[in-house]
Amino acid sequence: MSKGWKIYWVVVAATVTNYMIMILWSLQLVSEMAGGGVPFDMRPGGYSFDDAQAFLTVITDAGRDFYLNTQQLLDLFYPTLFAITIAIPLAHWVPRYWGWALAVLAIAAGVFDHLENSAVAVMLRVEPDALTEAMVSTASNWTLAKSISTTIASVALLLVLCIKGITWLKTRKAKAG
Repeated sequence: MSKGWKIYWVVVAATVTNYMIMILWSLQLVSEMAGGGVPFDMRPGGYSFDDAQAFLTVITDAGRDFYLNTQQLLDLFYPTLFAITIAIPLAHWVPRYWGWALAVLAIAAGVFDHLENSAVAVMLRVEPDALTEAMVSTASNWTLAKSISTTIASVALLLVLCIKGITWLKTRKAKAG
């Protein structure tokens, strides 16, 4: 394995670790501090003004602080790690321009996630009655863009891995037989 691929696998490990910390700890804690409400980051279909206002009404001050500082700090690294983890194998293994197009989509997912984080931070810094439709619409649209691009890029990588795996198995069987 080349040095480049070894570095790549370290990035994959960092991505998975960061994601697991968020899923199993920080986002769970945000939800608990919001009376069981689903954090904005975990609403792939976006959210309405009423949904956002309801969440911001029930989340405690400690919950806002934790979401803004701890959760958003963890989520500062995740989008870039995700983009690298998905984009590199797509660009490397998918032929012609398709690989680069899918890699750009993975990078876009990371950018959309960063934009979502910024928009969510704006909402968390205001009182529920100061929330505007524009704030919520902006954040929700970034969430939706992140969700769509993340899903497409992730499914593309899974398909590529399946195809690579099947090809490897066929080659191995042919050599053995």
